[in-house]
Amino acid sequence: MEIIKPIKVNEEKEEIVKKVEQEEKIEKKPIVEQIKELNKFKAGIISEKENKKGIRIPRKAKVRKGKLKKGYIGILRIDENRNITGEKVKVAGNAYMTSDGSYHAIEGNEMLFWEGKFPLVIQKTNQTRPLSLFEENKKSETFGDRYKMAKMLNDTIRVKSKGGSIIIWVLVAGAALYGINYMMGGSLFG
Repeated sequence: MEIIKPIKVNEEKEEIVKKVEQEEKIEKKPIVEQIKELNKFKAGIISEKENKKGIRIPRKAKVRKGKLKKGYIGILRIDENRNITGEKVKVAGNAYMTSDGSYHAIEGNEMLFWEGKFPLVIQKTNQTRPLSLFEENKKSETFGDRYKMAKMLNDTIRVKSKGGSIIIWVLVAGAALYGINYMMGGSLFG
């Protein structure tokens, strides 16, 4: 015959009850204090969420789909007085002109992408090449001079002589007057 062992359920229950009682002794606080602690904890969590706002790209430097297709990129321009301004510029032939009138050359490896979408270049105003974060600028400052010169020649304003067009308009007006006078039956010379 097998001896049936008695189940020690009551002993296990007693151990659990003792543990719970010990925990209750440690945390015996009035309900009002517990509510205050919960409110402080809640306020701390909410303030942490509000403070974790990420930085955003300046609106002037954010290039959307339409301008991106036309060849524009965003520039974060760092001035000598440490001010940062954003702008959109059109890149043509590895060169671009910023709003202050200076020309800069870009190779392509200096370009960054904000959130994987918006092309962006960090440009110091006193340098001709953009800031490259991942590679050392081994090339000299004269890199891209031919691109910049080509861009400058493209941007020059060509003044057309208006003398030839004025003469044509005078001849057309004279012919029109002669035709009107001839149709009216009058003679021009007498």
